Amino acid sequence: MNVDVDKGVQTILYGVLNWGLGHATRSIPLIQMLISQGKTVIIASDGEALLLLGEAFPDLVTVELPSYSVTYKGQHLWQLVLYNLPNVATAIIRERRALAQLVRQHSIDMVISDSRFGLSSTLVKSAIISHQLHLLADNRAIGYIMNRANRYFLNSFDECWIPDSTDPSYSGLLSQNPRINNQRRIGVLSRLIATTEVIEPLYDLGFFLSGPEPARTELERHIIDTFSQDPRRVLLVRGTNLAPSLSRQPISWVVRDRINSKEINTLLLACAQVVSRSGYSSIMDYIQLGIGASLIPTPGQSEQEYLAKYLDGSYGFRWIRQLSEL
Repeated sequence: MNVDVDKGVQTILYGVLNWGLGHATRSIPLIQMLISQGKTVIIASDGEALLLLGEAFPDLVTVELPSYSVTYKGQHLWQLVLYNLPNVATAIIRERRALAQLVRQHSIDMVISDSRFGLSSTLVKSAIISHQLHLLADNRAIGYIMNRANRYFLNSFDECWIPDSTDPSYSGLLSQNPRINNQRRIGVLSRLIATTEVIEPLYDLGFFLSGPEPARTELERHIIDTFSQDPRRVLLVRGTNLAPSLSRQPISWVVRDRINSKEINTLLLACAQVVSRSGYSSIMDYIQLGIGASLIPTPGQSEQEYLAKYLDGSYGFRWIRQLSEL
């Protein structure tokens, strides 16, 4: 991680998108770095992302921002975009209004946003963290519209920080777009810590679930239906405290809800085979730990579909099309 913040900056508003937990978890090491530099950090988010960051940094001020309320309906990107466009646009407008008030109220010197488009500011310097500079879509018209909008929002910030290295690049084509201004790569972001210790696996299969509803719960139910009679040692980390609790679970399984960084670090290393969505933050965690994973893209999320295909066969990653492949 390579991030330099101006010495004159004292108070930073750090905004995080609540879309799964990846944006929140990858922000933890960056927030820790800012604190170590003597900066005052105010955390701004909503939902489970705000809860997680509040637990990770109980001494920091937290503020709630309007929710983007992204819901997965349909199996295609155009359906996802059209269904969520009104609530996302409304949230961005409300977010901009909230930001102006927060800058005055807390004497903010800089805004850092992990993928919240409404947090660019004309009052103070702003930077956005994103690995999606180039959006992929099967439909050319949808892709064109999405990339025009994405470029507009990213370029409304003073800088674009890409959480990736140059060689190798783990995000591939997603982070390649010369039309995004003032971009720089800050390296892999992960809250986890690698170890050279040889750890004997406690679990044969470890399912680590996250992401927006209802896609997270649908995969959870599918996993239980498929593996309820499997003789292997199974760990299920549900990645949420808010979703409906399990109505049933195999007695022999170990099931955990949302857990902290230390616990997830330990459990990932205790699994002979890790299975998860192909979210980029999860991938960075696995790279950090030096482990591979079986990746199941969220249906209709082209970024995850691309990453699973792009990384298939590299760094220990495997793209899983059906749970029966496990």
